[in-house]
Formats: sequence, C-alpha cells, structure tokens
Amino acid sequence: MTERAPLSPITLLALGINGIVGVGIFVSPPIVARAFPGALGALVYPAIAIACLPIALGYARLARAFPRDGGPALYAERAFGPRVAFSIGALVWVSALFSTAAVTRALAERLGARVTVIAIALCIGLALINLRGLRLSSWAWTLLTIAKLAPMFVLASLGAFAANTQRAAAPTGTRGAALLSVLFSLQGFEIVPLPAGQVRDPEKTVPRATVLSILFAGVLYALVHLACARAIPALGASTSPIPEAAAALGGSALSRGIAVGVFASIAGIVVGMHAMTPRYLDAITLGDRPTPAPTRAIVVTAVLAALLCSTSSLAQLLNLSSIAVLVQYATTALSLLVLARRPNTGLQPRDAWTVPFSLAVCVVLIAQASRRELLLAAGVAALAVLVALVMTRRNRAPN
Repeated sequence: MTERAPLSPITLLALGINGIVGVGIFVSPPIVARAFPGALGALVYPAIAIACLPIALGYARLARAFPRDGGPALYAERAFGPRVAFSIGALVWVSALFSTAAVTRALAERLGARVTVIAIALCIGLALINLRGLRLSSWAWTLLTIAKLAPMFVLASLGAFAANTQRAAAPTGTRGAALLSVLFSLQGFEIVPLPAGQVRDPEKTVPRATVLSILFAGVLYALVHLACARAIPALGASTSPIPEAAAALGGSALSRGIAVGVFASIAGIVVGMHAMTPRYLDAITLGDRPTPAPTRAIVVTAVLAALLCSTSSLAQLLNLSSIAVLVQYATTALSLLVLARRPNTGLQPRDAWTVPFSLAVCVVLIAQASRRELLLAAGVAALAVLVALVMTRRNRAPN
C-alpha cells in the first residue's frame, strides 16, 4: 500500500502564507508611506503581488513538471547541470541569510537601544541552541500562524470602517526603497514548491497554493496598510505602525494584545530562520548526507548574519534580501525557458510564456537598488559561493 503524502492542499497553502507573512509587513508601512503618502500606499502591495504572479506561475509550472523536493536548485540542475545548481543553491542560502539578518535586526530594534549588541547576542544564542539539534512540533507551527495573522485580521477589520486621519503630504522617501520593502514583505511564495515530493496531487496542489498564497498576502497587506494610513496621521514617522494603529482604532488593550502578537511573530520568525538557514548550506555542501545538527553550517551562518546585522541598517538588509531573491527568481525563469525547449521534460515551449514578464519584473525591481547595495549583495553572494565550495570539498574529502 502506497503511503499517503503528508502535505494536504490546506497545509501547503498555510506553508506558503507562513513563508510570506513575517516581519516585512510590520516594518514596511512607514517606508511605503514616505514614498506613497495616504491611501495610495495600500495599492503598492497588490500591485507588486500581481507583478510577481508570472514569477509565481513559473515556479508552479516547474513544480508540476518536477514534483520532487529541491525547488530552484533542482530546476537549475535539470536545466544547466550540477555546477550551476550548486551556485543556485548557494544563492538560495544567501537570500535566506539576508532575510535572517533582516528579521534579527528587526527583533533587536524592538528589544533595546543597543541594537547591534542585541543582534549579535541573538545570533550567538540561537546558534548555541541550534547546535543541540531541533525539536519542532506541528502545534507550535499552527500557533505561530495564528499569532501572525490574528493581529492583521483585527486591524484590517477595524480599518475598513475607520475615518481617514491622514494629512496630505508630499513624498519624502524614495520609491525604490518602498518597492523593495514591499517585495521583501511578499517574498516567500517560492518556498511552496520546495516540498513538492511530499504533497498530495502536487501537479494541482502546488500551483494553486503558490498563486493563492501571494494573492492572499497582497490583499491582506493592502488592508493592513490602509488601516495604518487611516489611523496614524504621520505614518511615515511611525516606528511601530501596527500597534500604534491598533491603539488609535481599538484602544490600549487592543494595542497591547497586537503588540504581543507582533513580537511573538517576529521572534518566531527569527528562531525559525536561524534554525533553517544553515540547512540550506548543509544541503549544498553535503549533498544527500545532511546532518541533524550541521555544526559548521550553523557557525558560518551565525557569523555572517551577525556581521550583516552590525554593518547594515534594517532598510539596507530588506533591500539586500530583495536583491538576492530577485536574482533567484530570474535564474528560475531562465531554467523554465531552457527546459521548455527540451523534449521529455513534461514542458512545452508555450509553458515559458511567463519568462519575459518575470525577467522584466526582476530587472525593474533590481534597478531600484542603489549601487552600494548591488555591490554589497554581489560581494556577499561571491563570498557565500566560495565558502560553500570550500566546505563542500572538506565535507566530501575521503577520510
């Protein structure tokens, strides 16, 4: 009797929503409001979500053709061979590394004034915990999902009936920073195809979950931003937009409750990212021999995350993460283009219709980054590939 795959359509959709809804929406409203004042800022979220749909559809189509674990690295290996796949795997690790640093910095800013010291302490402390191995449970993941979504559902509902208190203001921020921060808030849908081999009816389930998760997040984020814009007259200067909006719309009790939920969500994301990011590195350096507690990968990831936290601001880390994930999106689109032209891949040339749109979105959004951010992202990516290559040779050398 064939064992039933453990991930149902609902579970996979929850995984996609969890992958998207994290720290970004708790810090992006002021960044967006400075570039797009008033209710206009709410439209940026669904606009970026729709712009990312071709990318999401590309991931979904590849997942249908290759319903196995692996995601971007698997597609690159099929399209370009193992060497390119190794580099893509390293790039995925870099993207996760930037995200880990960003969420760690965000949590540190909420814990005290000595942000750099707190961020480094978090990296070291979580590395020590992860060196003892992982103990995950499904109920904890479910509770974390509720902790993420509940504050935003409450705030969105209150904001829908609130009067507008926003004062007319001229833009004071850059549109590039706003667009990249929104992209950071919406990235994560690419995690859906990763466990395709563990999904029931993956040919249908994976595409649906991929598309629905990003559309759900885009609409929810728009409602949350609209509530913040209506409740906070100077949203661009806010440091805790969601709790502040809750206080304005529902009083201090609701604000405290939402603040706890926001903190729990950010803390949970930080713990999860520090636990999972080293495993990307472990997977590409050990191949099919990953370890329960990847010591070297945990230490290397913690050191680099601490370095990034101490040398970059939260806004810069958001942008760096967005740059890295855009490169990942572009390479996956190119994988689809190559595979759609090959026979016996389960793909047809017409399946590559999303590629031009995906590449155009990636180019336009990457162009919003500064030259310094692009150079820093390229430097860290090159260092990561080098580190991964050295670790691979050491790990696979005969004893």
